[in-house]
Amino acid sequence: MDKDEHIAQLRARRQRIEAIETALESIRELESSLQEMREILLQQRKAERTERLADIREADKAGVPKTRISKEVGLSRANLYNHLKGTPADE
Repeated sequence: MDKDEHIAQLRARRQRIEAIETALESIRELESSLQEMREILLQQRKAERTERLADIREADKAGVPKTRISKEVGLSRANLYNHLKGTPADE
């Protein structure tokens, strides 16, 4: 291989490495965005669950049957009772 071929080979290798580094940087940025979205969604879920608990308690005080409440909110009756007692299990 002459000098020009070595130079061409080195340039090609550099281009491939730079392309990989660019792709990795894009992935890092995407991961960061996804992590931010995840945190936002976790906060929203926590707020919704808190509001749901208030709604459950209001419905229970209004006399809505617990079986109906559990069906409408998608909780088992056991978990609903735990929510009403203030000790909810993981959903």
